[in-house]
Amino acid sequence: MEFDSESLRLQLSKYKFRDLTVEELTKVNMFYPNFRFSMDTYVFKDSSQKDLLNFTGTIPVNYQGNTYNIPIRMWILDSHPFAPPICFLKPTSNMGISVGKHVDAQGRIYLPYLQNWSHPKSVITGLIREMIIKFQEELPLYSLSSTDEAQQVELLAYISKITQGTSDIQSKNQENKSVNKVTVVGSGELGVACVLAILAK
Repeated sequence: MEFDSESLRLQLSKYKFRDLTVEELTKVNMFYPNFRFSMDTYVFKDSSQKDLLNFTGTIPVNYQGNTYNIPIRMWILDSHPFAPPICFLKPTSNMGISVGKHVDAQGRIYLPYLQNWSHPKSVITGLIREMIIKFQEELPLYSLSSTDEAQQVELLAYISKITQGTSDIQSKNQENKSVNKVTVVGSGELGVACVLAILAK
């Protein structure tokens, strides 16, 4: 899908600083045309939800003589550009996350640029540049072996089923009963064992 600033402007109708956001994302598209934009629901840590613009794509990272295309996803808050984006790795089924000083087990990205975000000096293209620099020092993803990959696919499928099941229960459950959600992060035999144990309950 081609980048369309007018369509983006319409999608951002509820954003406080829509014109500034569109202007910045137009610049992002000039440097990184492979990013794809969409509106989706983001669930915050306190379980509140909001429809936010997000974009996914890859950034080129040179590591030990090789270039890796690292898939990322950025969520743009409705107070952008005065608030920093929420950034995640978006690993495929054959990739594992290397937890480090800039990435947690869920794939959330933490960088000094995000912590020190300040409009107008902080911009998304600058954030992506810092991401590339930091990932060149410590690659955030690694390739899974074929066995791990199969287990990762199985694990992602189980998690998807659990999540779907919880949503169905909540929509049918109108009596204010609490539904416990469990998130299992990990791969390999331990991750699959955890999911199977949850499903057995």
